[in-house]
This record gives sequence, structure tokens and C-alpha cells, in this order.
Amino acid sequence: MRKLCLFVAIFSLILLSSCSSNQKDNSVIEAMKSQEIKLTEVESPKDAEIDDIKPLVYKLDNNDTLRVYDFGSEEKQELGYKHFYEQQQMLSSHAPIIFQQRNFLVLYYSNANSKTQTPKLSETKYGDKIKKGLNSLK
Repeated sequence: MRKLCLFVAIFSLILLSSCSSNQKDNSVIEAMKSQEIKLTEVESPKDAEIDDIKPLVYKLDNNDTLRVYDFGSEEKQELGYKHFYEQQQMLSSHAPIIFQQRNFLVLYYSNANSKTQTPKLSETKYGDKIKKGLNSLK
């Protein structure tokens, strides 16, 4: 009987922790949807991980891409940002617009025609809306 109670307690904790992780990810997605941004989840590229965190990846209706990383804490998110930024500096390719909110790192890859490596929010279709949605999570 004790083993059964222990099993039920452990199983409940695992179930609750997995649900709360999904709720965190969903809060970012809900924030985007509240700004009338239509998202379609797609498979994450194999090289998209940052510090062993695999992002949720979404296509927007104009083929822009959004990568959402949940690092679990602000400290880990800051470290992930630092590692991504260092890696991006070595590349000469198109860079994303980077948003940091709590434990989330959100990378917005816009197809906007820009004269700079990273487009300005005003040059993109959804940059301002993404920023406003993420600010609502504070």
C-alpha cells in the first residue's frame, strides 16, 4: 500500500511539472495570438538548439519564422542569449531580431528587405506586435 501511495505521489508530481512547462510555452503563444499573429508550428531545425534547449518553431503567415526558447529561469536565459549572440557574431548571415522576456528567448527571423544584418522592427510585418505581446507577459 505504501508503494502504491508513493507511486501515485511521484506520478502526480511528474504530471504537474509537465503541465506547467506547457503552460509557460503556451503563455508566449497566447501572447502572440492576442496580437492577431497567426502561427503554425513546424519542426525545429537540428541546429537550432541553444545550450541543449530545443525551441518551439513557428511559421507566420508571411513565411517569417519565430523560435521560442524556454530556459526555465532568467539566469539560464541570459546565458543562452550570450552564447547565441557570440555564435551569431561569427556568422555573416541574416540575423534575427532578439526578444528577451523572463525565462524566454524569442528569435524572430524576418524576410524583410533590410540594408542591415538585422532588420528594424519597423521594417518587419510583425516585429512591433511580437514586442507588444511579449511585453504583456511581464
